[in-house]
Amino acid sequence: MGTLTIVLSDEVERKLRDAVVKRGSGKGTLSKIIEEALNSYFSSLEKKSRTFKAYKGNNLVGEAESLDELAKLLREKEIDARGLKIVSTETIKPKVRTGYRIK
Repeated sequence: MGTLTIVLSDEVERKLRDAVVKRGSGKGTLSKIIEEALNSYFSSLEKKSRTFKAYKGNNLVGEAESLDELAKLLREKEIDARGLKIVSTETIKPKVRTGYRIK
């Protein structure tokens, strides 16, 4: 296990410390948040495709490359999707339609 000394901007440090407080300031929480963020960053460098992750609270309960695959995985694990937070690695652009609708 390594020890690093880093320098952060005041804004990033404030956001990081706010995240620690929100998660619960137990021993090692700061290290866990940074390690998860770095793992996520390195993972995003390796994968260029979109990934969907399902979280129940702060716990990752499922990950897939499509929403259909994620739904199937959650059904197999018998996890109700209604209480989950689904996050995409890429921003999903909404479809916007303008103009008159004629029937």
